[in-house]
Amino acid sequence: MRLLQGLGDAVGHRFGADIVVHCRTTLPYVALTIDDGPDPQTTPGLLSVLAGHDARATFFLIGERAIRHQRLVADIAAAGHELGNHLMRDEPSVRLSDAEFERQLRTVHDLLSAHGTVTAFRPGSGWFTPRMLRVAGRLGYRCALGSPGLVAKAYPQPAELGERLARRSRPGSVIDALLGTLAREQLRARSLREITG
Repeated sequence: MRLLQGLGDAVGHRFGADIVVHCRTTLPYVALTIDDGPDPQTTPGLLSVLAGHDARATFFLIGERAIRHQRLVADIAAAGHELGNHLMRDEPSVRLSDAEFERQLRTVHDLLSAHGTVTAFRPGSGWFTPRMLRVAGRLGYRCALGSPGLVAKAYPQPAELGERLARRSRPGSVIDALLGTLAREQLRARSLREITG
C-alpha cells in the first residue's frame, strides 16, 4: 500500500512543507521506506522479496545512483513502488547551500518523475532546516522521515530485526530501512558526529 503518496496525513506542517513521520490510517499497514539506492547488489533481491509478499514500498533514491542504474529505477517503478527524492549524493543535506539544495532536489525530481509522480523527499542523514522545508514545500514536496524507533541501519540478524520493528509499529508507522555497506555506515556516523558537534 502506498501510504506516503497523495494522502493528507502529515503530522506536522511547518515552514511551508509537511513533515511525515506517521500516516493516519486505521488499516493494519505500515509504510516501508528504503533509502540510498538503487544498488545492483541489493535492489533486485529486495524487489523479489517485496513481490513475494505482494508488498509495496517507497524507495528514496540517490540521484547519482539512479543515473548509473536507470534500469533498476525503471524496475522499481514498474513493480508498483513509489519513488522518493533523496537528493544527488549520500551526504548530509543540511550542509548544502539554499541554491544547491534546490538544484539537487529539482535535478533528482526531473530524473525520477519520468517514472511517475514524486512528492516526498528525505533529507540526507535525516537532518533538515526550515529553509529546506520552505524550498521543498514551494516545489510541492513533503519531508518524509521514519517514525521514532523505526529506523533500520544494520541487518546482522534480519529476522530478529523484523520482529522488533513489527512490535514497535502501529498502523501508519513509517519504517526507514537504510541500504549500505559498513564503510558507508561509518562515514554516515562520522558525518552525524560532525553535524552534532
